[in-house]
Amino acid sequence: MNEPEITQQPVFCKRCQAEVRASDNYCHACGKSLKPGHGFLFSHAGIILMGLVLGPFALPFVWISKVISPVAKIIYTLVFLLVGFYLVYSLVHIFTLMQQSMQLLIGNLNDLENGLSSAQSLGMF
Repeated sequence: MNEPEITQQPVFCKRCQAEVRASDNYCHACGKSLKPGHGFLFSHAGIILMGLVLGPFALPFVWISKVISPVAKIIYTLVFLLVGFYLVYSLVHIFTLMQQSMQLLIGNLNDLENGLSSAQSLGMF
């Protein structure tokens, strides 16, 4: 018996329209991933690297990833948000300390100026 031959539709790259095999992960012409959410950026190592560089802005890559489990996505989200909030808190604290230091410096300069004015009025200089 002859089995009917199953013909597969040709698959084309969405970026450059080159014909690719259905089993290909990347386009041989332009290098675009044919299976979004499966590349290095969506692996654990890629997510951690992006988290170090982008902080909470890496969260879309976490949730788009098809490699990372849902529990890991929640853990990454919590960690990135906690680190992000800590960084914002630290920056606000640093800004406050710098502002207090500048006010103290200005106060000391004003005291020095008043002291010099007093010394000049007494004829010391």
